[in-house]
Amino acid sequence: LAKTRGDATLPQGMVTFLVGDDEERIEHVSKNNLCARSPVFRTMFGIGMKERDAAEVTVAHTDPASFTALIDYLLSDKFDLGEEEGRAQRAL
Repeated sequence: LAKTRGDATLPQGMVTFLVGDDEERIEHVSKNNLCARSPVFRTMFGIGMKERDAAEVTVAHTDPASFTALIDYLLSDKFDLGEEEGRAQRAL
């Protein structure tokens, strides 16, 4: 995460994702770290899209296990799906 040091363009704060049809909560995710790792999140949180200042972001039509695995990977470089591995890999 050395990319985050000294980059004033990265957003501050945390976000909660509401994922899937049941809006499963993935809470307290650093916008700064997501933006340093993903150009998609950097665009979403960095350039005036409605999600930029949002505390909660809805991610509809997505499998919660797959989205959680994506977030965990971006934040830790580890890919572990546990019991959900087969279902999530099919969704990816």
